Amino acid sequence: MRGAASKPPAQAEPEAPAEPEAPASFPAPTGDAARTGGLLELLVSLFKPRPAQPPQPVPVPVPVEGPSFTILVAALSGDADGQAATQLNQVLNARVAFKVKAVPRVYQLDRLDDPALVAGVSLNTRHAVAEEDADLLVWGEFGKDGYRLRLATASNDDERAASFGTTTRIELPAELGEGPSNLLYAAILAAVEVPTEAHRNSIRRLMPAAAAQVEGLAAKPPVQMSMGQQRSCQLVFGHIATINAMVVPPDETNLWFDKAINAYRQAQRRLARTDPSWEAGLIHKHIGAVLSAKAERSKEPAPLLEEAIKEWRLAVECLPRALMPQEWASAQVRLGVALYRLDLKTGQTELLRESVQALQATLQVYSRTETPQRWAEVMHNIAQVLEVYGDQLKSTEVLKRSIDACHSVLEIRTRERGPLAWAATQNTLGSALFLLDRHSTGAGHLAEAEQALAAALEVFQGHGAKGPAKVAAKNLGHVRKLAETRKTRRGIEPHWLDDPDSK
Repeated sequence: MRGAASKPPAQAEPEAPAEPEAPASFPAPTGDAARTGGLLELLVSLFKPRPAQPPQPVPVPVPVEGPSFTILVAALSGDADGQAATQLNQVLNARVAFKVKAVPRVYQLDRLDDPALVAGVSLNTRHAVAEEDADLLVWGEFGKDGYRLRLATASNDDERAASFGTTTRIELPAELGEGPSNLLYAAILAAVEVPTEAHRNSIRRLMPAAAAQVEGLAAKPPVQMSMGQQRSCQLVFGHIATINAMVVPPDETNLWFDKAINAYRQAQRRLARTDPSWEAGLIHKHIGAVLSAKAERSKEPAPLLEEAIKEWRLAVECLPRALMPQEWASAQVRLGVALYRLDLKTGQTELLRESVQALQATLQVYSRTETPQRWAEVMHNIAQVLEVYGDQLKSTEVLKRSIDACHSVLEIRTRERGPLAWAATQNTLGSALFLLDRHSTGAGHLAEAEQALAAALEVFQGHGAKGPAKVAAKNLGHVRKLAETRKTRRGIEPHWLDDPDSK
């Protein structure tokens, strides 16, 4: 925090120049004298040089920001005459940041608890975005109460905080007035991916004002909205506030994270007893994600991680694995990672046992054959947890399980297809090999550990990944130091000291 700048000594105000005394007044001229005097004054004024006019500033043209994002708007289910989709296109076209393109295809999702239907629609909407080289697709349905919209991007990162995906419904009244239009605009900004620096700069520029515009609407949704629309408004604002927390100046970040949590809590209070349990599970999942994101930026993350873990546990309890397998598995992964991170801060070994159990449970959903990349990601998380767990227990058996998991991951992750993911796995492998050597009194794993860590460091440095490179370099230093220590020890201790037959 910057300190307040010291003020200069107060200066006395300069005195205003004294007004000149008014000259003594003379009687006003009359008759011919007045006319003659007036004519002379007119002639004198005509020949009197005019004061120079100050130069007029040349107007500088203000650059107009062009569209930052390409938005697809699909035809809507239930919109027989296309009027609702037309209104939607017009509302989004009015935003300078968007280039809008209508898509004639209808994407329909009647039930969220039908895994096959959800997976199919999710895949089709992502393909639509990729095929059109767009940033986002708006799709959904129109009914008697208004719009029920969803947002899709080309990827499926449902584990990030404020993930929209197929489960987040944006319910808006039939007439898209200023408030609903602003909410949809801010939601799209929060949902778009930012793969380039240009995209990130656009979000930094646009998001804060967009979030501020809809804060009042979320705090007090209009009574004309149905209960579902009010709950949707608050849940969507939770997403918006979460993304805004990541782009505002650091001193405002926690404020916006707290606004997000409060919005989710308000949406939670609007759930009816007749609503399915998974509705509550999704909200618990969102709250846990915000708390985890807040913990990452906190100097004291442990209390926040403890809160996040409670939310993840509730999410797992409320989300039925048979009906919503992807959401259930995603919550289990986040629970396992949060438990692992909390152990790193507190050293509570029992947290690691629960972490491994949560992560291994997700392998019922993520298979090596059907979802190889997600399977490899979870297996790498398991390898990391087992590495720390084996070190704490000084268990060579657990460390060997970590090493085996890394080798399995490296069959999927290759240096050519995903160099940073490959390097992260090599870093875990090298660390586990180092620990195995240390806890097994020199079992000859240091050379392999050094090779894995050196390869990881090379890739991290080559891709400008400064944080991971620093970690890999530190780990490599530990390996080389231990190897040098053992080499020196072997040089100064005669072998016959440990030979019982020589005594």
